[in-house]
Amino acid sequence: MSKDKELEIQLQFLDEALEYLGTLEDALLGLANGRIDTGKINAALRAAHSVKGGAGMMGFHTLSQLAHRLEDSFKVLKMQKASLEIDGDLEGLLLSAVDCLRHVIGCDRHNVSLDPRWLDYHANPIFDQLYERLGDPQAEDATSVLSPEEGQDIIPLFFQTEVEGCLQRLESVLADPEMPCLYEEIAIWRKNWAGWAKCFSLVPLPGCVSRLRGTWKRLQRKRRRSPDKHCRHGGDRRPSF
Repeated sequence: MSKDKELEIQLQFLDEALEYLGTLEDALLGLANGRIDTGKINAALRAAHSVKGGAGMMGFHTLSQLAHRLEDSFKVLKMQKASLEIDGDLEGLLLSAVDCLRHVIGCDRHNVSLDPRWLDYHANPIFDQLYERLGDPQAEDATSVLSPEEGQDIIPLFFQTEVEGCLQRLESVLADPEMPCLYEEIAIWRKNWAGWAKCFSLVPLPGCVSRLRGTWKRLQRKRRRSPDKHCRHGGDRRPSF
């Protein structure tokens, strides 16, 4: 695949990541002035999770790590909201953490290396302070963290965000006659659908996972015969399962 096409796919993800930051900010603005909005926190959890997972798959490791730390903060906000002191300082720290993600995305968009001093003296201290305020999330499984509250049905909401995002990425790959990164996209789908089936006890999904596994194996054999036609990010990095 050409470098231009690879860059196009990466930029598409980074554009999506910026949109997710808007969801995070919407959940945080005014947090200290009222009760925690469970719907917004659920949306923020999904947004942070999507940035974390997508960045990891694309090879943007610093973005993935910081998004993971922010996702943990939102888990604590949801699961321990009754015992937390929500004040302006906490709201400010969370918004500053979102700004850190925005800065990393900007650097990744322009292929600029992050200044280690910025990480050491600006970004990491913000996340460290969040950890001091909130601690680790409780040992809850994914179903509990994303469980519906106040009449919300989490499954349709999840399919409107996480699943829709995966479909859009797959469509962008299939729209290209050369189908760049198809191997990686099928690998992502296989991993994601297996997790969704287990998380939400969706009975039809195991069959989909089995068919995806077969497709992935066929693509794997084809990849061995013509490795240069597949997408690489930072070397021959294969998806993990």
